Parts: sequence; structure tokens; C-alpha cells
Amino acid sequence: MERNIVINEIRERIFKSKKGQVYTLTDFLDLASYDATRKALSRLEKSGDLIRVLRGIYKVPNYNDFLQQEVPVSPDDVARAIAKERNWTIGPKGDASLNLLGLTTQVPAVYEYISDGPYKNIDYSDITIKFNKRSNKNISGKTYKTILIIEALRTLGQEGVNDTIRNLIAKKCTYVDYELLFEDGKSCSRWIFEEIKKILIIGGYDIAAMC
Repeated sequence: MERNIVINEIRERIFKSKKGQVYTLTDFLDLASYDATRKALSRLEKSGDLIRVLRGIYKVPNYNDFLQQEVPVSPDDVARAIAKERNWTIGPKGDASLNLLGLTTQVPAVYEYISDGPYKNIDYSDITIKFNKRSNKNISGKTYKTILIIEALRTLGQEGVNDTIRNLIAKKCTYVDYELLFEDGKSCSRWIFEEIKKILIIGGYDIAAMC
């Protein structure tokens, strides 16, 4: 009886979520113990209410009628689910940062992330998700968005950033993003902070008021 109650409570929660929503086992530990949750998720996978992506990571089914196939979880969503489950702060680096910001259409074979967790490689589909340990001062306390932008600028290099790039990044930001980016940028190298200020100006952010 208790097992059925747990299954029904988890099922009720996932039915209220959007298609393709990614969950980890830890998302349901407020409902039951670790073992009870693990068994319940296994049952929900067998019933088709959830789809197992990786060990401990599940998704709500998201079948595309036009494509006639299940829409796979993006490598970025998988990486963020892993980080959430393990309480890591992460941010995309290298080609992954450029792809996720829409600065390139090339899909990398390796999605690399900086992390305050350990070094770790995880194979997902035909892609490798690679976590690279970075010192806490470079990542802890920063948001995913600001890490994404800072790492994209670092990947492009000082000579690789132009007005087109700045405009594209500015359009991806909210006013709150601008505020956080300005504060996080202060701890970056000088040229990256100068680029951040140019992006904020394009976005209409009042830098003078923050100085």
C-alpha cells in the first residue's frame, strides 16, 4: 500500500510537468526514502510514465507526432541534471558554450563544462559530457548564465569578439542577467570585463549607476 502511495504521488507530480522534463531521483526524496523512490521510479519507467535517460536520471515522455519519434534530452539538460543531483556548480566551456549561446550551429562531439566538482566523463548517446574541475573562486557563487557567457568570451578570445557577437549575447540576457554579469565580470581578466561592459551598453544597462 505504501509503495502505491509513493508511486501515485510521483506520478501526480510528473503529470503536472511539461513534456520532456528531466528529473533526478533526488527530486522526489521529499516524498519517500531513497530506496522507496528508486523502486517507484523503476515501476514508473516500466509503465511508460517515465523514460530512463541515464542511471538516476529520467524524463517525462515527449513524443513528436510530426517526427514520429521521441525527442531526446539535450546533452546540456543531462549535464545540468547530473550537476543538480550531485550539488555541483557548472557552466559550459569551449565549443559547448558557443553552441548553447547560438554563436555557432556546429554541434560539438564533446560537451565540456567547468565544475566545482571532480573531473568526470559521462557518455550520453554519441556525445561525451566532460566535467573539468575549476577552482572555486572561478565558479562558485556564479550563475549558469554568467559562466556560460564568460566562458564563451574566453573561448572566442580577445580578437574573436565583434559587434555581431556582442549583440547576439546581449539579446540572450535579461536585466537581472546584466546585473549578475557585471558583478561576476569584475573577477575576470581585464579584457573579458571590458567586453562584458560593451555587451551591457548594447543591452541598455546603465553601467555608470553601478560604478
